[in-house]
Amino acid sequence: MGIEGITVVVGRKHLRTVAGGLLGTFTSRNNDIDGYWGLGVLRLYAEQRDVETLEIDLLSNVSAEPTGSPLRISERAYRSWFCSALSRRLISPKELSSAFIRIRFSTFDEFPNTIRSTRGEPYVCVVSITSEHGTEYSISRVGVCAGHDPRKELRSIRECV
Repeated sequence: MGIEGITVVVGRKHLRTVAGGLLGTFTSRNNDIDGYWGLGVLRLYAEQRDVETLEIDLLSNVSAEPTGSPLRISERAYRSWFCSALSRRLISPKELSSAFIRIRFSTFDEFPNTIRSTRGEPYVCVVSITSEHGTEYSISRVGVCAGHDPRKELRSIRECV
């Protein structure tokens, strides 16, 4: 069942479009957390907790993260982005069994051919959306980022997430 009683068949093109758009915006330099690049802030957060992977469940409104943590800020922002993207395509979240953003912070040992486009080490970001029928739409990107360091970065003056 689609939004407002309209029946819609969730098409491959729509979910791939949503996944691609979400991956693009999440990994872009416009992903701000308190005025700094979100991926760098999240990498520092992961390093401080000695974890390699962070995950955002886009269908859940429950978070185990403390209020104000960088991951909690990202969860709120990207759940909102995701819901808006589905709504524009008349897709109800009830038509999906799962939707995640997973970011795994890695090294050049694992990804030696990654282009060193900025300071830091590689990461792999995967957006995965699974329909209620079990069909998965997944897209990933390998990039490079360093953990956030306010001594080396300028803070954005635009309005932050």
